[in-house]
Amino acid sequence: MTKSVSRAGRPRSFDQQVALGDALDVFWRKGYEATSLDDLTEATQLSRSSFYAAFGSKRELLLHAYRRYADAFHADMKALAEEHDDANAALRAVVKAMVDARPDNRGCFCVNAIVELAPCDPELAELGRAHIQRMCALLEELITRRGTRRPLARSLAATLMTLTMGSAVFRKASVAEDTLKSVQKQALGLLDLG
Repeated sequence: MTKSVSRAGRPRSFDQQVALGDALDVFWRKGYEATSLDDLTEATQLSRSSFYAAFGSKRELLLHAYRRYADAFHADMKALAEEHDDANAALRAVVKAMVDARPDNRGCFCVNAIVELAPCDPELAELGRAHIQRMCALLEELITRRGTRRPLARSLAATLMTLTMGSAVFRKASVAEDTLKSVQKQALGLLDLG
């Protein structure tokens, strides 16, 4: 959606999705609490009044950014799985991609937000649970395609999700790459895919 907003009296084109992406990047680098309204208005190139008109509040913007990231991440992993006819190859590709999702030390945006805010923000906690459940469902489906029965597939999916989310925390803490590769190997080893 493109809107015309003014900053210092001059109209300019405003693409809300571009601004949302710019804000997501700031939250991702700095975290929610450390991100100021000035950081967000500078990143989005909006005046404060235009910012509030477009996004409501800093918290509402974070929730929009979280949904956008979670939706894109799920879509990317689903598309990656669909590139492979073989269930083992699909599962291996998805697990590797989830462990390697961020080669820098920013970690996973969803994991970062959950760790920082879920204990004190019930709505963000619910978004986090929904993201985890959706990703577990994708992993479970891939595992059942291999012939694993549903109860075990569900447990393995949750275990894989725990390992991949933990690897995102390791990456954020700049843990050595060989340790992350070891986590990936262990995760794949649970499924005899190493």
